[in-house]
This record gives sequence, C-alpha cells and structure tokens, in this order.
Amino acid sequence: MGAPGIRPVLLVVLVLVAATGCGLFSQGTVISPAPIADEPGALVDESSPVPIATPDGVPLPDDTIVIGALMATTGFLAVYDEPALVAAQNRIDALNEAGGLLGRPVVLRHFDSHTELSAMRNGAEQLLLDGIDMLLITCDAVYAAPALDALESSGTLVISPCGTDDAWITGELGQRVFSMATPVSTEAELLVSLVADRGFTSTVVVIDQTSTEAVAVCEAFERGFEAAGGRVNGLYRYQPTDPGLLGPILSGIINTVPEAIVFCGTRLVAPEEILALIRAAGILQPIFASSTMDGDHWIGKVPGVGDFTMLSYASVYTDSPDPSPEVREVLADYLAATGHIARDGRVVTGHDAIEAFVRAVERAGTLEPRAVASHLVRFDKEELAGGPVTFGPNVRAAVDRPMRVITIEEPYAQYDRIVSP
Repeated sequence: MGAPGIRPVLLVVLVLVAATGCGLFSQGTVISPAPIADEPGALVDESSPVPIATPDGVPLPDDTIVIGALMATTGFLAVYDEPALVAAQNRIDALNEAGGLLGRPVVLRHFDSHTELSAMRNGAEQLLLDGIDMLLITCDAVYAAPALDALESSGTLVISPCGTDDAWITGELGQRVFSMATPVSTEAELLVSLVADRGFTSTVVVIDQTSTEAVAVCEAFERGFEAAGGRVNGLYRYQPTDPGLLGPILSGIINTVPEAIVFCGTRLVAPEEILALIRAAGILQPIFASSTMDGDHWIGKVPGVGDFTMLSYASVYTDSPDPSPEVREVLADYLAATGHIARDGRVVTGHDAIEAFVRAVERAGTLEPRAVASHLVRFDKEELAGGPVTFGPNVRAAVDRPMRVITIEEPYAQYDRIVSP
C-alpha cells in the first residue's frame, strides 16, 4: 500500500528523471544489454570464454559425431545463448571422457550468429556442409527462424537449449525441433500461482519492453490472473528510450493501490531504470518477477528492494545452493570452465539439451534424426538436471518443468523452494 507522504517523494523522483534524461540511455538509444558493472566504475564483459569447440576444417575421424551450435557469443543474445553453450560443451567433454556416444567421439562445431538475422541462414547452411548430426540453436525464435527455414528439407534434429517462445511448443517450428526451456505460458502460470499463494487478488503489471520474452510472460500473466479471478488494475509498458512513460507508471501504481506488482524486465535495464525509482517513490508492495530478472548482481542498484520474488531455472547463489546435486555439478563445471559463477540459472538448459540428445540416441541405437526425435517425444517426466521434462506428439518444449523460487533478503538473493505447473 502507498505510505503517507508518498506524493511529495514521487514529485522528487519525477524531477530527477526529467533532469537526467533517461538514465542508462541518456547518451542515446541502446536496446542491447550492456556489460554489467561488478564494482562502481568497473565494467566487466558478461560473456564467458567458451571452451574451445572443434574449428571448421580440422580433419575428424570417420566415426565422429558432430554437434553443430548456431548460437550467439556476441551481441545482445549472447547473455542467453553463451552460458548454455558453455554447459553444452562441458557435457560433451564429460561424455567423451566416459567413452563417447555409441562408442564414438563427439565434437561441437560452433558458428557464432553475432545476434544477426543475416548470419542465421548462412550459419545453418555451413553447419549442414560440416555433416552435423544435431544442431543446437539460439534461444530466440525470431532469430532461429531463418536457420530453421534453411534446415527444413534436411530433416536435421534441432534442439534449442533455452528457447522460451510458445512457438517452440507445438511443432510449428518443425517436427524435429525441440526446446529444453520453460515456455512463457508455463512461467506465466507459475507467476499466477505465486501471487495467488500469497493471498493477493489485485496487481498491476509493469513490463520492460526491451525483452520480447518479458513482454510475453507478463501479457500471459495478465490473462491468466484475470481468468483465475484476480484483478489487474493496470498494465504499464516502459521503454527506456521514452522516459516520459515512467511518470504515468508511478502515479498509476499509487492511484490504483494494488496488493502486489508483477514485473517482467531485463536485469540489465530494469534495476536503475524502473525498479529503483519505484522503490524510491515509496511504492513498497511485494514485487513478483519473471526469470529474466534472475541473478543477484543487480540488487545493489535498487536500494530498499524489499519484498521481491522471482523465478529461476536453478539457484546459482553460493550462500544458498540449489537442492539438486546435478544442478550443483553443472554450476561447478561452469565455474571451472569460465572462472566465474553463472549469472543466472538458465545455464542448466545447455547441459540438459545434450543430455536429452544422448539419452534419445542411446535408446534409438542410431543417430537417424527421425528415430532420435521419436524417442525425445516419448520423454515422460524424464529426470534431467533442471527437473523432469515431458514431450509428446504435440509438445516440443518443457511445458511442465518445475522452476525455482528465489526470494531476496537484502543484500542477497536466496533459494526458497521448487514450484511446478
């Protein structure tokens, strides 16, 4: 609820916003994520050194299994693609140490998409020429589309470690195209449950429009919450290139007095651009966030972050470890490979993408894509590191995968529990 004296504070905040332009974006339009500052004034490249994949042109033994990876290690999609790619390489390394797959060595050949649509088709065609047996593809369905179009007639098996768009679910992207990520519709369903479990019946929804995934989750939340009998007092969209939107958001929250705030945004934009100003305005209602806010490195940018709950694929917090030994092993391998802890829990999807492929190939006894896909489709609560995954004749994404609930007790985020759809 709004506290007495809230409006004078709001006026001060709005004056500051007007005086400083648009905060992080005051020097021009920057939609792609910027490097994260770990210390004041020190910029650290968020990208991770990817373990060396086998480069093009290197002769391979005739019996080598080749996994292609068409994923971004540069550009704004790298923050999603690269951690999953590192985990995939780690799983392949462990597989080879154990004797390979079907008794054959496995190599990863990576083509960096540079987060450029124009590179996707060319990359797919190049990897096809390399004779790949499976393709790992970028998390973003829009960027994946040109590559999937190029692959359509090849029959190649494709797995996106982290594709969240609901388009991955139904097979519309291809009958042999799968995603190991939690779709936005499932994440929205979990957010509805989190809010309802706290007894809240009214919310406002705030969306940071720099993330298409964040937009989709919150729009789905609005529909789901109202269908469940809740009331959404307002849905507000924030665009960093238009800071004039912030005033109506703050005044709208104050005037509608919701019991809770549901927020979908990116951790690279939202903390200073939106969340800090919400809290500075004296708006203290509990905030529930999608997994795009996962991580604790932004908390210091939001003084008084208060009651904050978010979803995650895994707890990456060293002082609040994940309950799964498999997840902790994936995170330890990531640390060993890169020299730093994972920024968020999505890294486990890269491991699970390779693990799912391995199990399906072993059960099929062949690398033939149709046969391998038929065994993936039979996954029924298949226990992977990130949790049980079920596919089916009309399901190509992890629609029933549980997620972690992460809560904040300043200045730390911590694991709370696991929730299921």
